[in-house]
Amino acid sequence: MKKTTAIVLGMFVALGGGVALGVPKSPTSALDEFALQAGRGAAGRGAARAPIKIPQSPLEVDIALKQLESERGALEQELAGLDKELGLVDGRVLARGRTYYKQVRAGLLPAGGGFDELVDYAARVERTRLGLTRDLESQKSMRARREEVSDLLLRIGADIGPLEAQKRAYDSAKTTMRQAQERGDAFDRAFDSSTPPPDQITVYGADLQPGDVGAASPLEGMMGKLPLPLAGRAQVTKLEASGASGPALELRAPSGATARAVAAGRVVFADRYEDDRITVILDHGNRLFTLYGHLRSAEVKVGETVASGSALGPVADRKRESLLYFELRKEGRPVDPGPWFGL
Repeated sequence: MKKTTAIVLGMFVALGGGVALGVPKSPTSALDEFALQAGRGAAGRGAARAPIKIPQSPLEVDIALKQLESERGALEQELAGLDKELGLVDGRVLARGRTYYKQVRAGLLPAGGGFDELVDYAARVERTRLGLTRDLESQKSMRARREEVSDLLLRIGADIGPLEAQKRAYDSAKTTMRQAQERGDAFDRAFDSSTPPPDQITVYGADLQPGDVGAASPLEGMMGKLPLPLAGRAQVTKLEASGASGPALELRAPSGATARAVAAGRVVFADRYEDDRITVILDHGNRLFTLYGHLRSAEVKVGETVASGSALGPVADRKRESLLYFELRKEGRPVDPGPWFGL
């Protein structure tokens, strides 16, 4: 009898003495936890994560990006699983919380059905309390982990951004270098072969001086008679051979000048080269070439046949005047162009 009384008294204490008399009481500590869950912030947030090593090469950038993308994928998958499970736990907490609250408020009123009914009722209340406590602990743990995962994803995103920018810079530099190499190879190939001068070329008389020879004449027969590659007045400066470059001319004219072909020929190169300006090379046959550099754009295309005096493209300005770079090459090597112009 004493043992049974102790059990009943223990249940009475668990439910709250005041409730046994039908007096409402405040929720227990478990319910207090339940009520506070929704209002709790992100205190304690911030998962520890080793700082990423700054990559020093394109290969290291690729490796770091792949590692971060793999981590992000795994964390996103974990976050999706947490959201799903947390939804289920939230539903159980809400249902059990309501049930427990009703049971506690009812107190020991069901004791009117007898001692056995009272014991059964107290056991049900205890099971509800234990289940609610477990759900609250699980809910708290999953929410904390969700915040950690979200924080890690934000940090990974912050790390990926600069790496992607660095990769784009590497790729752009690689493309620029490849294009420059391709232009350099095309420039060198332009002097590898030569064809006979064209048989028939339309002559633009306005571009030729009265004493010039016909537009279809071979370049090698025009020593001392070549027209300047710029129409109108121009200041000509001879450039001496320096390093790998050879003798050349620098021609200055009023802004807006256009480069002109000094003789009939075939376009073998028309692209950016070295100074990021356009260079045009004409093949005049018999391994003779003329080169026109520092153009803003090209008005001719590779493979086209042009007449003497034909416009090749507008000359780029420097210090408010057009500046044209001109070379004459034989067998691919620069030769002094001065005598060809009678300079």
